[in-house]
Amino acid sequence: MTKNVILIAAVCAVIFFVSCGSDNKTQTPADDPDSAAESGSEETPDTASDTANDTDNNGNETDPGSEDSDTDPTDPTGDPTDEADGSEDVQDDEPVTACELSELEQELVGTWAQKVILRSASSTTFAQDVPSVTTRFVVVEIKPNADCKLDFYKKDERICRTDNRTGLDGKISQGRVGLNEFDGSKFNTVFNYWKPYQIPGHENEPYLEISENDGEKTFKLNKDWELRGANMDDPSTEPMISSDSDPRIFDHDEDGNPAFTVQFSSTLASGKMYYVHRFGHSLSGKVVSNGKIEGNVEWTDEQYAHQQTPNVSLRCTKTTVTETARSVFQLVKVDDSMDCATLLEKADEIFDIVDPNSDVPHNKYEE
Repeated sequence: MTKNVILIAAVCAVIFFVSCGSDNKTQTPADDPDSAAESGSEETPDTASDTANDTDNNGNETDPGSEDSDTDPTDPTGDPTDEADGSEDVQDDEPVTACELSELEQELVGTWAQKVILRSASSTTFAQDVPSVTTRFVVVEIKPNADCKLDFYKKDERICRTDNRTGLDGKISQGRVGLNEFDGSKFNTVFNYWKPYQIPGHENEPYLEISENDGEKTFKLNKDWELRGANMDDPSTEPMISSDSDPRIFDHDEDGNPAFTVQFSSTLASGKMYYVHRFGHSLSGKVVSNGKIEGNVEWTDEQYAHQQTPNVSLRCTKTTVTETARSVFQLVKVDDSMDCATLLEKADEIFDIVDPNSDVPHNKYEE
């Protein structure tokens, strides 16, 4: 028995990982199979659940109940007042007037390559302060939304790649979590997502804020939220999943297993883990040169391991302390034709940001 407890404790020490998301928001009721199928697809819509928000990521109304109609459905002859006064209804597809942007806003409009490095220390009952580092690559578009406010989008609504490494060199806690479509995982393409203004009560809060003072150009991306394996109307205030019986849990990636499936590998154990993951992050930085922005990431990370996870050793629960000082990002302006394949091929040429987490080595468990 003692030997088994030690083995489980060692495995638990390795199961620490984080992520961040894309501009997808697909809230799917667990009791609606049609909606669940939609959220599990690799091409997810831009809107949250109707109960959470009636606007898309561009700020446009999406509630069909609020759309204008040229005729009264109870009056097949139409509305006679339209002809009487000679007025014409404004068409829904009328082009939006060109936005007037400041010089700084015009400078930021375009396509950017993004690299985010996230550092945390996690603990379980058996292991304390195990370090974990997650690196994400995304192609980003900065452009005005329908309200002429500069907004932040992920091109093709996806993350290009997410890498994780866990534990110190030579320690038994070394390992990694497969996040790059590994073993059928849809980690980079399927998730619920909310920008700040898509949270109830925060409709007027901007996502992207920029300013210039005394020649210094500042950049701030306000906190967004990402959720896998469960439904929430307001991820910023709802309690995190803490039980298998929580009705908000659903088969998000549609693989026949509860919650969301990822693959875990280490020297001690390997296997699938079914989990719920809630992540929030904000970026604060400066324009350090023409076409380059750098700064730090303030973030939160919560996970629940579903108890149907096949390997009992992978059912550990944990607490995570994130480290803003060692969590960094870089944005580099690139040609509008940039896609994920090209970004990953040329990442070493595009980015020059220094990873402040060399103590957590890239080991054989890296994908």
